[in-house]
Amino acid sequence: MSVQTRGRLLEAAKKLFSEKGYYNTQISHIIDEAGVARGTFYLYFKSKEEIFREILREVVKELRERIKVVDLSEDPIEQVKENIERVIELALEEKDLARIVLQRNCDPKLFSIINEFFEEVRKLIKGSLDKGIELGLVRPCDTEIVARGVMGALKEIIVGLLDKEGVDPGEIADEIVRFGMRGVLRR
Repeated sequence: MSVQTRGRLLEAAKKLFSEKGYYNTQISHIIDEAGVARGTFYLYFKSKEEIFREILREVVKELRERIKVVDLSEDPIEQVKENIERVIELALEEKDLARIVLQRNCDPKLFSIINEFFEEVRKLIKGSLDKGIELGLVRPCDTEIVARGVMGALKEIIVGLLDKEGVDPGEIADEIVRFGMRGVLRR
């Protein structure tokens, strides 16, 4: 089995799920887009649902790789900003997938799969907040509620960026951190 063939299948599925929606995308569309035979698809995936789940698993893995643990020897606020910037960059690099996940461009039966994905992301954020409290960088708070708030804000911000050109993830991350640290009140 080839890593390249598997990757072509995943890329084709992402593209088609984004364009046609999950329900309207058939395995035949995926294999045509990837340029492989039907039997080849089944060497890698049992079903359309399985390839969809795998796409989401890969995103969680990529998020884990991009989000770095805060190092106290450097400016923690700058590190948080860089983490947010990397998350935005991933969404903008993977616009097809971001549209599927954030705009729920799939069959309602698959919302549970997307909800599992967001549960993993929420756990990543909550874990970071818990670690921040432990290190004395984050004020004591209900990390469950704050994690959901951070996730909801990021989802809305990213949805608003998907169709814009020339977005600077660094500027967006700066604004998010300024808002998170100071809110909107003039000081």
